[in-house]
Amino acid sequence: MEKLPTIIISVEKVKKLDSLLSTFCEEANIVWAILATSTGQILVQKGFVRSFDVLAISALACGVFSSTQELARIVGERHFSQFLQEGKKFSVYYIGIHEDYLLVSLFDDRTLPGVVKVASKDFSAGAEEVLKNGK
Repeated sequence: MEKLPTIIISVEKVKKLDSLLSTFCEEANIVWAILATSTGQILVQKGFVRSFDVLAISALACGVFSSTQELARIVGERHFSQFLQEGKKFSVYYIGIHEDYLLVSLFDDRTLPGVVKVASKDFSAGAEEVLKNGK
């Protein structure tokens, strides 16, 4: 079994990521969002209420994203960095950040997917800068 790398993030970086996630949620009108490691460990979250099981959502979202990466490999792509799952009332947008992190966001029918996509890319750039050294 392949050993997964240990990811260590300082309290200072978590605070910066939390601020970035708050800005992202406000700009894109997100219901909730998670920044997690690719294995499902939650780093920061916004917008959750008691009716959502954030740990289950994080684990499932990371599993879905991981499956999507295997699909990319099968069809000859290096990876799929982002994708959208649309529902009648809610949609989920995923974007990989570097190779170790994943932003998962839920938005409703009042928000345009394009707005979420642009805001996600902005968040991703900011988060990647914060996470650069992993310390």
